[in-house]
Amino acid sequence: MTVREFIARLQALPNQDALVIIASGHANEWLIATGIVERGISPSPANPDFVVPGNDPGVEII
Repeated sequence: MTVREFIARLQALPNQDALVIIASGHANEWLIATGIVERGISPSPANPDFVVPGNDPGVEII
């Protein structure tokens, strides 16, 4: 997902005051987004669902 796609989906939400949460993969356990950090990333050779440090532009939600 690109930044533009992510922002467009967030802007389409009816409640613009809702908290942004990130699912952790565990039932009923989430992380609250508190900011963003620009990072250099690359797809992980071991698993394409993950990234590792690299040269492609990326944004980490923290």
